[in-house]
Amino acid sequence: MLKRKNPFDGDSYYAQFARVTYKRFISREWVTHADVMAEYRGLNSSEELPCGVSKCEGNGELKKAFSDIRNKIIERLGCESFLEEGTKNKRIRYIGKDDDPLADLRTAKVICDLKQYWQFCQDSAGFFPISWLDYFFKDSRDLLEIKDTQNKGQQILEASEDRNLTNIELLPFLYEAIKRKQVLAICYIHYTDSIKKELSLIVSPHYLKEFNGRWYLLGHTINHEGKVWRHHIALDRIVARPREISSGVTYVEPQAHYYENYFKNIVGVTHPNNAEVVNVHVRAHNHYMFMLTETKKYILVKKVEIPFGEYMDGAYGEFSVQVEVNDEFVGRILQMGAGLEIVSPQNVREKFKRRVEALADLYKKQK
Repeated sequence: MLKRKNPFDGDSYYAQFARVTYKRFISREWVTHADVMAEYRGLNSSEELPCGVSKCEGNGELKKAFSDIRNKIIERLGCESFLEEGTKNKRIRYIGKDDDPLADLRTAKVICDLKQYWQFCQDSAGFFPISWLDYFFKDSRDLLEIKDTQNKGQQILEASEDRNLTNIELLPFLYEAIKRKQVLAICYIHYTDSIKKELSLIVSPHYLKEFNGRWYLLGHTINHEGKVWRHHIALDRIVARPREISSGVTYVEPQAHYYENYFKNIVGVTHPNNAEVVNVHVRAHNHYMFMLTETKKYILVKKVEIPFGEYMDGAYGEFSVQVEVNDEFVGRILQMGAGLEIVSPQNVREKFKRRVEALADLYKKQK
């Protein structure tokens, strides 16, 4: 029989029970099997267990782990390191002189976790902008190894979007500003009917969001007139590095779950003025497209209204989505090509129709 090298290593029942058992032992409180099972399940006490501990799933591994951790401590400190009470529902209490008698094994587990995390950081480099890596791994051997791996052509993960975007180097600065709840003065380029304006904004930064290869900063924004402006700012429209404001302005925090609700019924980042959430019915004209919207999640959570199949008026399937019809939603549907058609509401269908007709008119012209 193979002997376990480290009882704390891994995610098995045994390893998880071993970690909980040891934690309870070094608290120097009385401990039973039921106490360990309760903590493992996230309960406040053993009284909350739905049944006796002997009937709980994993009880066999719990008993092994409980006994093994106790025996390992006894091997090092002797039997006198524990007090025992009872027989059937035995409880024990650690009273040894060492506050962390299995520190070497526990630390080895932590080191193993850190090695896995380090490998994750190394392999995930392809997902992050270079400025992000340069900031958080500055002057570290990790960054040198990451770049060496990339230069050798040995990188094994990569995102498809181009990461060399305008002002992408501001990401770490804005991230830190959000964490520190730092108010920022931002000079921003805004276009209205092809007119370019440079706006001075005061921003309490809350959230960073990437959509279609473009990064946005979201937060509470006040314009030069002292009025609340829109929530999202495209990083590529920011002029120069934002300035930190240290006095005279109070940071405005978002309400709990604000951004969870903000993104709930939109594609992308924008809420059109006076927009309402509508139930949009979409028809997929081939089975591939019908399934693609399910597996690739191009749009929001959908509800199947008509399963794909052969009907009197053709082969199709229909689904509906609860959404605000913003430009990002229109673009996402049109991106799917001729395979998708908006069925209703009629005003939304007309909006798509006008967009498609305008696009078709461009290609009618001879070049």
